[in-house]
Amino acid sequence: MSVITSEQVMSLRSQTGAGVMDCKNALKESAGDLGKAVDLLRKKGLAGLAKRAGRLMKEGVVAVKVSPDAGTLSMVEINCETDFVAKNPEVRALAEELAGLMLTDASLTNPAENEKAKEKIQALAMKTGENMAIRRGTICRTAANTVVNYYIHSDLKKAAAVELSFDGDLNAAKNDLMALAKDLAMQSVAMSPKWLRREDAPADLVAKEREIYRAKMEKDEADAKALAAETGKPYKAKSPEGVEKMLEGRVNKFFQESCLLEQVSIRETKLSVAQVVKNRSDSLKGNIQVKRFDCYIVGVE
Repeated sequence: MSVITSEQVMSLRSQTGAGVMDCKNALKESAGDLGKAVDLLRKKGLAGLAKRAGRLMKEGVVAVKVSPDAGTLSMVEINCETDFVAKNPEVRALAEELAGLMLTDASLTNPAENEKAKEKIQALAMKTGENMAIRRGTICRTAANTVVNYYIHSDLKKAAAVELSFDGDLNAAKNDLMALAKDLAMQSVAMSPKWLRREDAPADLVAKEREIYRAKMEKDEADAKALAAETGKPYKAKSPEGVEKMLEGRVNKFFQESCLLEQVSIRETKLSVAQVVKNRSDSLKGNIQVKRFDCYIVGVE
């Protein structure tokens, strides 16, 4: 019997989109003949995914699982091409299965890179006739002084998890902390923050935003000057100090939209999220810190 190489398996897989083990078995059955192996897979209905690989996957489903002791949370996102397939019970069941396995199997910490998980999604893709993929997954394990909670929207396309630390009496405050974590997870789903705090935003991106705002302000100033000249109305240029103050205002607005702690709370609309957390810290007699948040929204980076 001829020895089947990994190169042959990968070549067959790239042509057919079939799973690794299916490709190995087909090559063994065909004594290493690539053409015959393709035919075998086609007869078994295992070929055909490759030709769909370029189609966009903008739909999907998110699943969240929590361990029985509430110490570990998993979240996973599966993508597909259409909303019809996203609503398929088997797709949702697979997302739930993977999220559950992530709680106990260390190799599934990142299911998007796990071969067994890929085999499962590929088998379902063959069944649905659509291109499918595990887009991402995450695990959150609580420490002695932390809690984690989540919110998942009813459409199963949006979910977020938030971890909080607390330096006071955790047992006495746990219910309040869990409620706050869920509220902040809901905030994340509703407002799609990119970062937790402004210090987390990449410096080059902030610099680019500042450059864009400055260019826009310079254009607005030039337009105002031209309009004044055209209409004969008086024109007064803004002072450099005034320009810098307006520029900082626009940069701050960027952070208020993009950073979870600086966003306006959806629960208490006169306060920022940071102020809500501070008020809750005072009432619970301990310092609360938002340690991390993860937000998965299908179709959104």
